[in-house]
Amino acid sequence: MARFTILLDADVPVDPRKYGDLVAPALGLTKVEARMAVRKGRGIFLENLAEDDAKRVVDELGKDGIKAHLLAVAEVPPFPPVRKAALLEHGEELLTYTLPGTTERESIPWDAVLVAHVGVVAKPEFKELFGHVPFRMIPAIHKMDGLERELIRENLILKMEGKPADNRLKNEKRPDSIFEEIEQKYGTKVKVTADLITADLGLWLRVALDEIAYLYMTGGVRMGGPWGFQMLVNDLRDKSPGGFSEMTLKLLEATDIREHVFPQIEEYNRYVQWVALKRVLWPSAASSSPSPEAPASPTDGGSSTASPAPEPPSTSS
Repeated sequence: MARFTILLDADVPVDPRKYGDLVAPALGLTKVEARMAVRKGRGIFLENLAEDDAKRVVDELGKDGIKAHLLAVAEVPPFPPVRKAALLEHGEELLTYTLPGTTERESIPWDAVLVAHVGVVAKPEFKELFGHVPFRMIPAIHKMDGLERELIRENLILKMEGKPADNRLKNEKRPDSIFEEIEQKYGTKVKVTADLITADLGLWLRVALDEIAYLYMTGGVRMGGPWGFQMLVNDLRDKSPGGFSEMTLKLLEATDIREHVFPQIEEYNRYVQWVALKRVLWPSAASSSPSPEAPASPTDGGSSTASPAPEPPSTSS
């Protein structure tokens, strides 16, 4: 029997109480587990549903004003495994990189980049700092039984559905470099990465801010940390126009990054895949409403006319 996947048209929150109860029988999960699955679904809302169940969910989403697409699992293109790279080199036509632990160099054309997503993921031990549920205050659920366990889990879900408190300072201004800001405030608590997926879905490359060594010009110095990462982002903005995800544009304009932090790498990956799927399957409709362009950096190494950045501590070539 064919199975189906539901993709949302926009990355919008869906009521886990309503839809968890609706899909629990279809997924073979308890209501609590189904609600958690709904909450974590992101744009790739639900997978592996029977056709009748999937159509019922899509119809219900439509009644709530949430547009969704129904796809047979066989129609969903597979994604390659994530490949990590640290040593990268700017080229006019190509981005060259070296895979960790090897001396093998590979290159991709800038214009082959379908998705360029820059995001932030909380490290497991710090994810509660970027949410609104104090997990350390919750009893050990696995030690409970029966109604008490279900009650605690239900209350946890209700808390997770609530809107986080806005702890941002008033009249905050966007920092000159959001990556320096992240490094200074949250460097030990989050992981910042740039994910690049090519148009043929043949490559998924991940570059981490705390590992990057970016060479902008032959004979120059490999730049590490926020400086090197900013250079890569500048190049992606200039050479892969339209590649940035909507969330990337919001992050680059942010005055406080906490609302943009993914609590788990699994949710982060699903978001990146969702952006790519929309652009592959519905290229004419995948673009969202106009978003502000990514802000230029005062150390804009991505432009051929930019002045060389001063040389802070960096990773030597």
